Amino acid sequence: MAKQDEKQRLRRRLQDYAVQLADECNWEEAIEINQKVLEIEEDPATYNRMAKALLELGRYKEAHDTYQQTLRLNPTNTIARRNLSRIDTLLQREDWQAVAPRKDFERADQLIFITEAGKTVLTALYDLVDSSAIDVLSSGEKLTLEVEHRAVLLVDQQGQKIGRLEPKLGQRVSELINGGNRYEAAVVQVNAHQVRVLVREVYQDFAMRDRTSFPGSLNDEMAYLSLRYEYETDDMLDEEEVLEDVEVVEEEFSANEEEEIGLDQIEKDLGDDDDTPDE
Repeated sequence: MAKQDEKQRLRRRLQDYAVQLADECNWEEAIEINQKVLEIEEDPATYNRMAKALLELGRYKEAHDTYQQTLRLNPTNTIARRNLSRIDTLLQREDWQAVAPRKDFERADQLIFITEAGKTVLTALYDLVDSSAIDVLSSGEKLTLEVEHRAVLLVDQQGQKIGRLEPKLGQRVSELINGGNRYEAAVVQVNAHQVRVLVREVYQDFAMRDRTSFPGSLNDEMAYLSLRYEYETDDMLDEEEVLEDVEVVEEEFSANEEEEIGLDQIEKDLGDDDDTPDE
């Protein structure tokens, strides 16, 4: 019994170290440590962590095989099933071998996810492109906003278009960017049909001082967004599962509170902007 207890303590230490390495984006060593965990005892969470590391390194076929191991142990594991679907789509593309590994891409600054009322919005992108660029997006990846007429496009770090902001939101943000404001964006969640991003105002031009970027009532749903999988949970919850378990509480707008608002809370104000004459 004592020997078995020691083995489990070692396993837990290795798991914790693997999580730390993933937080540091040290994917090569994370694979090695997760392999050591599996040599002690197989479990779906460790296979998912290893597959995530393989994805970040651009080793897509190996990641596919590793997610299959997750399903061997747990056929209903939603993370493995979702990512297998994405990898299958990628591998069917002729250009999949030319896709850049995500380890070479810049991650968003953690501060973007410490949200402030009126300065942050969580939204799903419209008009997603059908390309390998979306197949390999990962949570926490930094995107760039580009104004195109009255719309705002989101592009990755290779300059490939991902999608655009919802029309009313895009119109508002494009006006604010043209007025001197600056914004940053990061991927929050990706699946086969949707890309959700967080957009945050990082600089307000003096000329825009009387305009709140994202006005509306507050929403506790996204007070803080994790940039990584919840490795501490046995079920490897990602952002989607976390959101499903959150109780939403709305409050009155308070300019100094650090919270986040959703697109549905600002549409009324955006509608009012449509009647504002162009300056």
